[in-house]
Amino acid sequence: MRRVYLSVVVLAGGVACSAPAPKDAAAPDPKAPATDPAVVSVPLNLPTLDTTILHPHKSTVIPDDERTRTQTLIALYSLAAATMVNRDGRTLNQLYAPTAVLQGPDSTVTGGPEVARYLINLAQAKSLADFQRSSRSVRVLDDSTLVDSGAYAMVLKRSARDSVIERGQYASRVRARADRGAWVIIEDRLKPGAPSKKKTGP
Repeated sequence: MRRVYLSVVVLAGGVACSAPAPKDAAAPDPKAPATDPAVVSVPLNLPTLDTTILHPHKSTVIPDDERTRTQTLIALYSLAAATMVNRDGRTLNQLYAPTAVLQGPDSTVTGGPEVARYLINLAQAKSLADFQRSSRSVRVLDDSTLVDSGAYAMVLKRSARDSVIERGQYASRVRARADRGAWVIIEDRLKPGAPSKKKTGP
């Protein structure tokens, strides 16, 4: 009898749970917290990521190889030194940008022709025999501009047997071009260092 009674109770409970809610039941409160998981619709046509932001435009005028960049700069400086020694102002002018700025040991000049004239006069006044630069740091600023700094040594020929070495520091800003033989100096700073030392020849 107890078994039949339990069966009737279970059946009645199942019917009650499956029965529809009364029509006069209160509507759910829209401000009440949700009890069911939300369904989010995700669009399939997502925009693609612009990879140029992660990979900036690569320079086509500055060599990737650091040694090649340094060699190109040294070649530029060597040609400038040769034109100073030989008093070739026309060629020296072509190695500096038209708006170049040179900060020398005693003054600052602006403009390619003025810079070339200053360096020619400096070479003549000092009896310049050689002008060597040793690059120590090269930084790429943008796709066509480099900053180079290091030490320099000017060999000043006083006589057939004696010469003086004037050492100092330099910092240059250079504009690179597709033709590595056409690079030009935008800004040049020459700062003398310790007092000159005599170099006695054989």
